[in-house]
Amino acid sequence: MDNSDRRKEILNVCLDTFINKGLSETTVRDLSTALKLQSGGIYYWFKDKDEAVVACAEEAALRLENFLIFPALKDIKDPDKMMKRLKIRADEMQPTMKFFASVCALSKYEERMQPVLDRLAERYEAYARRFSKELNCDFDAVAPYVYFAITTITDYMIFGEAKYIFPQIELIKTALKGFLQESFK
Repeated sequence: MDNSDRRKEILNVCLDTFINKGLSETTVRDLSTALKLQSGGIYYWFKDKDEAVVACAEEAALRLENFLIFPALKDIKDPDKMMKRLKIRADEMQPTMKFFASVCALSKYEERMQPVLDRLAERYEAYARRFSKELNCDFDAVAPYVYFAITTITDYMIFGEAKYIFPQIELIKTALKGFLQESFK
């Protein structure tokens, strides 16, 4: 296993530990134990717990995107199916989103999370471009709906209330169906 594979494994174990124990309840010792390292062994990979938290928050964002956005692209031709599957995946990823949101909400991580959030915003534009290509429609027309869908699913994962997002989901499905109809003309 090369160093980048090992780092990815470290991030996944640490992220799972934060998700399972809670951000404030997880100690450096917990992280080292989860990794089967001696107490404090985590310092080989991170200078402190805060660095581990930020790295795990970025890994959480990637995990969420990989589990939510990429599968949604595969279902794009059937908006009803896409949104139904997206909700199921969002239910599974709720603890990961809550960890990510909790890190973003803490002022002590605000400055360190800004580059993570900037990279995330850049990827959102790339996702909107991919949806535009898949739907064979104008980027400027579809981008707001992609961003709206991301925000809606994020809200659902944080608040856990399906009734709260139902109107938004219906609006997104209607728009996607319209884009699909236009692409077949």
